[in-house]
Amino acid sequence: MSTVMILSSDDVKEARNILGMTQLETSVALGNIRPETVSRWERSPKDEPLKMRGMNVITTRQFTEVADLLAELFPKEKDRRVFLETPQDELDGKSPIRAIMEDSPYGLRDVVRLLGRMAEGIPT
Repeated sequence: MSTVMILSSDDVKEARNILGMTQLETSVALGNIRPETVSRWERSPKDEPLKMRGMNVITTRQFTEVADLLAELFPKEKDRRVFLETPQDELDGKSPIRAIMEDSPYGLRDVVRLLGRMAEGIPT
């Protein structure tokens, strides 16, 4: 049986806004899903949950987790942008946004790990 994850349309849109991504960039970050899918999700009524299966479950969970951790660690948009664009040794010298965009879905996983370590106060 497949795992089913239920999110609201607001969850994806809020994460996209925290990350400063367009719908097209979001579709790439989520494993090259169709941009129309992201647009449809965001037009869905707030009380209608989005249902996903398979790899979309994992990547979407990681996408929203990255956004949640970013908002927690960097409340100011400017600080988030600086972090997202700064190369990190833990990401093989790539910036977090580059890792997310170029290495989907593994870039999301790696950025979640990096932010999680930062949130726990573990040196990175």
